Amino acid sequence: MLRRTKETNDKEGRPIFVLPPTDIQVIECEQTEAEHDFYDALFNRSKAQFDQFVEQGKVLHNYANVLELLLRLRQCCNHPFLVMSNTQKYADLNKLARKFLEDSNPDPIALKQIFPSKAYIEEVVEDIRRGENTECPICWESADDPILTPCAHRMCRECLLSSWLSPQSGMCPLCRQMIEKTDLITCPTQSRFRVDVEKNWKESSKVSKLLKCLEWIRKSGSGKKSIVFSQWTSFLDLLEIPLKRRNIGYLRFDGKLAQNQRERVLKEFNDGNQKAVLLMSLRAGGVGLNLTAASNVFLMDPWWNPAVEEQAIMRIHWIGQKRTVTVRKFIVKDTVEERLQQVQARKQRMIAGALTDEEVRSARIEELKMLFR
Repeated sequence: MLRRTKETNDKEGRPIFVLPPTDIQVIECEQTEAEHDFYDALFNRSKAQFDQFVEQGKVLHNYANVLELLLRLRQCCNHPFLVMSNTQKYADLNKLARKFLEDSNPDPIALKQIFPSKAYIEEVVEDIRRGENTECPICWESADDPILTPCAHRMCRECLLSSWLSPQSGMCPLCRQMIEKTDLITCPTQSRFRVDVEKNWKESSKVSKLLKCLEWIRKSGSGKKSIVFSQWTSFLDLLEIPLKRRNIGYLRFDGKLAQNQRERVLKEFNDGNQKAVLLMSLRAGGVGLNLTAASNVFLMDPWWNPAVEEQAIMRIHWIGQKRTVTVRKFIVKDTVEERLQQVQARKQRMIAGALTDEEVRSARIEELKMLFR
């Protein structure tokens, strides 16, 4: 297998192809007094619970719970409305459990497939009933827009679909069972927010910074297109409100779109002039996804794994790009987001294979302590 990167040179020492440069900027956002008070109260409550896990020596035993605490703090940095969401309420969980067990057909032809045990199904359903948000086995984040596979594994919808080579089917990353897209079970929820976000809309500091940048690009008359990445589809839902109110044309690209819808959205974004903003989930994607029509990238929230952010940027800074790509990373000052950048540096060492398994285990605990500092 031959591997060629953008930095690869030919036999004469010349780059195999030349791209315009990237301009990476960190946009620091300062919370309003109301946002700061809300965040502080949430942080103090989360830190008290985390410190209790540390004192008991059970941090990794409660890793999913710790991720949930961090998830809420990180979402709060984007917009407090994300934390004011309903805990997920699932309709008729007993019926869901029966569906899994009935589908576990002991027919000899089906024995080659792996079916979940009754005890495991009961455990999964009980976790859902308690409103627990588990870690996605693909991105290692708290699952966003979680789905259940026929083999009773829970993960982000977009992470799973992006891992498949085909848009219609692929393997479960845990048990390697073949799954059809039509077999995925969406966990039904009620309203995602406890408040009427349209009626009570208020911009967060991070949203205000984004809107100023988009307005500046629109007024410049350059015709440049922008892609706004977030790891939470619920935040993309919120961003639609101010974009509509300011008459900023936009399109939406996430895992809920069927393949033909994805193709239509990308074609309209690449070819059209009316909608110059693409709201895109950081988890969404696919093999060969090319977004070089855009030259502005907005990363609204830092990711645990810096390689995911890099992959998002590379979809724009790739063959066919003719303009300098401006990347803006939004970080809220004096919050967990600042410390998350230090964690990203540690992750780079892990990716490079510089740590042993035991060092990785120790580093994970130290990272969590750093975030709750």
